[in-house]
Amino acid sequence: MCRIVLRLPLAAFLLLLGAAAAHADETLSYRWQGVDRTAILHVPQAAAGHAAPLVIVMYGSDDKAASFQKNSGFDAVADRENFATLYPEAIDGAWNLKSKRPAVNGEPVDDIGFFRTMIDDLVSRGIADGTRIYATGFSYGALMTYTLACALPDRIAAIAPVASAMNEAQAEACNPARPLPVMMVNGTSDEVQRYDGYIRSFGRLLSVPETTEYWRRADGCTGQSATPLPHLNPHDLTRASLVQWSGCRPDTGVRLYRIENGGHCWPRLAPPAPADPADGPRFGGCSNDIETAAEVWNFVRRYHGA
Repeated sequence: MCRIVLRLPLAAFLLLLGAAAAHADETLSYRWQGVDRTAILHVPQAAAGHAAPLVIVMYGSDDKAASFQKNSGFDAVADRENFATLYPEAIDGAWNLKSKRPAVNGEPVDDIGFFRTMIDDLVSRGIADGTRIYATGFSYGALMTYTLACALPDRIAAIAPVASAMNEAQAEACNPARPLPVMMVNGTSDEVQRYDGYIRSFGRLLSVPETTEYWRRADGCTGQSATPLPHLNPHDLTRASLVQWSGCRPDTGVRLYRIENGGHCWPRLAPPAPADPADGPRFGGCSNDIETAAEVWNFVRRYHGA
């Protein structure tokens, strides 16, 4: 797994950079397990001074919070829709999915405790609405999104993992106290977190169909439909479709953006710059038919937690 694969035209990048610079972001710091843990908090001007919805955004392995903040496109959506975004920093560039690694001071990193502490702090300070806390992540950050939802169903209202299904250990350990809305974005040609899953020495990654079936059963959905999405860039070799499940329990839902020929990336509407090299075989094609951050928000915004 790796950093997000993303390329923006210079003009679009400068536009996003300028929009982000218009608001002063805050670097939060928490002493946890004897070390300082940090996260970048972005609160749009219109969302300041009252409890706003909060989207927690987690990067993939070996990335950084500041980099993913710039590349994901979330702050532009947050500024338009008046919600806050939070970009936590991992230890050694990796999240702990309830395993022995990474470790700090001889103990496994307690990322769940770190996230709980951040959420409770922001809610207590009136920055975040405790009933509207959402989580999304890319690649290994997507795996952490599943772990967070299963461990903190009383705090997380909905999730939207991108470019990874669940692993088998997560599915076996997950027993949330309530059904949870889930949106996924996955490419069928992802060579890192394979659409059809894999078996490796550290365990099994479920396939995307297995993962959607897990959440369909959890949410009690009884129907399914698939809709091809408009193809916006003729040079884009991927094709996107929206698979939705219906008849689900109240206040739940399951949605999948299936990207045919899509690789290991975070889809954006912005086309690649002409001077940029083509995607390598490791990452595959990146769809230009959806703006992931906008689709995540359009899905999660409808749900409230306890």
